[in-house]
Amino acid sequence: METKKVDWQLVILVCSIIIIMIMGVRQSLGLFLDPITNFMKSGKEFFSFAIGVQAIIWGLVTFFLGILIDKLGPQKVLAFGIISYSSGIFLMSNPTSEFVLFSATTLMGFGLGGAGMATMVSIAGKVAPINKRSLAMGLVAAAASFGQFAVVLPTMWMNKEFGWEVSLVVLASISISLLLLLPLLNSTNEKNSNVQDFGNSLQQTIMFSLKERNYILLISGFFVCGFHVTFIALHLPADLISKGISAEIAGWSLAIIGVTNIIGTLGFGWLGGKVKKPMPLSIIYLLRSVTITIFVLSPPSPFIALLFGAVIGILWLATVPMTNAIILSFIGPKYLATLSGICFICHQIGAVLGAWLGGRFFDIYGSYENMWWLSVGLGIIAFLLTITVKEEPFSVNSEIKQPS
Repeated sequence: METKKVDWQLVILVCSIIIIMIMGVRQSLGLFLDPITNFMKSGKEFFSFAIGVQAIIWGLVTFFLGILIDKLGPQKVLAFGIISYSSGIFLMSNPTSEFVLFSATTLMGFGLGGAGMATMVSIAGKVAPINKRSLAMGLVAAAASFGQFAVVLPTMWMNKEFGWEVSLVVLASISISLLLLLPLLNSTNEKNSNVQDFGNSLQQTIMFSLKERNYILLISGFFVCGFHVTFIALHLPADLISKGISAEIAGWSLAIIGVTNIIGTLGFGWLGGKVKKPMPLSIIYLLRSVTITIFVLSPPSPFIALLFGAVIGILWLATVPMTNAIILSFIGPKYLATLSGICFICHQIGAVLGAWLGGRFFDIYGSYENMWWLSVGLGIIAFLLTITVKEEPFSVNSEIKQPS
């Protein structure tokens, strides 16, 4: 059977456009924390909890839909993701009850699972030539980072000029229009002939990997990553505003994270090719703790707010390619999607706690200071766990017999 020729550069472009919008909106949710909780006349905890549940749904759905993409191709899964995501954003524009708000964030969780960064990076890796795969995945990851800058600032402006409800309707309209790009992915709808083999050995692979000390240490560190980035993305604007910093500066601080994250991801990715990868990965966690400590101890000011956004952005998602590269060294490319999916679920469990506890701590103590110190402690723990990881292959091939 003749294989369709895939224009991988067009696919990367389409994936990048989609992920700019999807991840840009996701990282803008912190701008809606205060206005939505004020509208609902509730504390910050429920909105934070709803975003936390969204995170775990995102992780679980990403794992299972990844298998479905192998079977059906990306178009149907992406369509499901985009429709779910835009519906959730629209529903959030009128949160008349806690049930409505929870339904909105849940729909967005399904949308992120179908059209989020993990899905788009996976598609990029599948269609690109072997010698271009790292470049392709890096470009899509960079687009996700740029989305935080490209969407946060216009959203902040719309909130100020037209109100947060209008902002959400506009974001929902732009998101649903992404469906128009899906016909450009026709050439990627090829079924994986090894899906059955993968399914037969999936359970064995998971059970074997969960007994490996190095893998457990790695995913435990990634749990802390999820805690950090979700807490900061959701609660940083509210924290800065509570300290007397303007909403505009708070928005800029969040947006700058997306810009400097591109630098950090590329820089640490380069460093990971020069030294053993667990070393720079562990240093990222340690530097996060140092950065947060300096931020908490410094007098609040616009300069400190912007500087914190710039520095924490360098350390933001630099963990993602590093962590996946270590998993690749453990087991090779055959089961990378499976073990990366488990690792991402662990990341999202951390995200649940980061989102929820941020709101909980604020409602109890009236500030985020205790939450920041918890983040510092977890960063140090992640540093100690990750620095002991040994970058050595699992003996999976000898332990797991593949079907012939």
